[in-house]
Amino acid sequence: MKRLKYIGPYLIVLAALLWGLDGILRRSLFSLPPIIIVFYEHLIGALILLPFLFKKVKFTKKEWGAILIVSLLSGVLGTLWFTTALVKVNYISFSVVFLLQKLQPIFATIFAIIFLKEKINARYARWAILAIVAAYFVTFQNGIVNFSTGQGTVIAALFALGAAFAWGSSTAFSRFALLRHSNTVITAWRFFLTTIMALVFVFILGSHPQLTSPSTNQFLRLLAIALSTGMVALWIYYRGLKQTQVKIATILELTFPLVAVIVDIFLYNNVLSVTQYIAAAVLLFTMFKVSRLNVGIDKVYSAKVKSGAGRGRRIGFPTLNFVIPDKFEQAYGIYCGYVYIDDQKYKTVFHYGPIPTFSEKEKSLEAYLLDTELEQEPKQVNFKFKARLRDIEKFSNKDNLAINIEVDIQRARKILK
Repeated sequence: MKRLKYIGPYLIVLAALLWGLDGILRRSLFSLPPIIIVFYEHLIGALILLPFLFKKVKFTKKEWGAILIVSLLSGVLGTLWFTTALVKVNYISFSVVFLLQKLQPIFATIFAIIFLKEKINARYARWAILAIVAAYFVTFQNGIVNFSTGQGTVIAALFALGAAFAWGSSTAFSRFALLRHSNTVITAWRFFLTTIMALVFVFILGSHPQLTSPSTNQFLRLLAIALSTGMVALWIYYRGLKQTQVKIATILELTFPLVAVIVDIFLYNNVLSVTQYIAAAVLLFTMFKVSRLNVGIDKVYSAKVKSGAGRGRRIGFPTLNFVIPDKFEQAYGIYCGYVYIDDQKYKTVFHYGPIPTFSEKEKSLEAYLLDTELEQEPKQVNFKFKARLRDIEKFSNKDNLAINIEVDIQRARKILK
């Protein structure tokens, strides 16, 4: 059997499938305040992942910021806002709360464009729009939304919109943090920071008297959640997100409502309409088509080699300059990976984007081959990125640039060893 190479999108689907089963485990926790549930499920996950917090990892300020934002928005506020929205409409199904939750892919894609420089082409847009429409018809029988949910509907809509924003934007920030780091380490820090934040919210919301209220059975249920639809699902999701563009991942996450509807059929005897069956088939097909558009880390590209300005050679780091391939959709940054020339593989540091140190706004793609001096430049190469090292930065002079290139090289050696 041919080895499956790009499993990122499949891991996203697996994680979303687990999230779709999450409601089954949580039903016995209905007597606990949502913030108590959030606190304990993250505390259990943080304790399990505690050894990974002591691994020597160096985060940049931007990476710390991204992890903190994800811990607050996705870990605490998104869950609280969505639960509050459901309370406002008395947990009535197929309400405006679920309607506005379908906006999550839009927020995720916007933040991916802004912070990760992901590009949206017409082909992706067509499939993504069709997937969102299909998800709507899967969720709402015959496309009918229940707006008769009482006086709290408007407030519920605002909270639901906030939850969609929190979870959608967190997808982009999570991938940013994952580009240079292990998904296990990021999961550990996400659970640790969310635990602290959730505890603060426990006291802010006046729920601290109920910290001792969970029964033994409820603690066991929280442990089961951590080991399946909670921490483990997020670990799987982050492993997939590391290899998957945000715009792709957010569409594949629509597996979640699809599975939730299927659970309703088998466990709670809900009957689907014909439109829901058709929409489910369309959603599965569009998700497959979108997954095929992923150009995450590890994709192999082919590029022609062209002449450069020679600045790299003058500062001690001669580079190969590439013609940027068609449909090259990686974010700007410094990467490490491999260049393939005549069946030989070379460890490489790449620059992709503008060069602000020399006031060049036009993007370029350059490769510095580690420990290698080519006798003759090739006309064409294959290459792939393995990990993102950092953002593009402007340095005060070429000497500072050279110092930072040397730091990039040392990081690349550790990753590629």
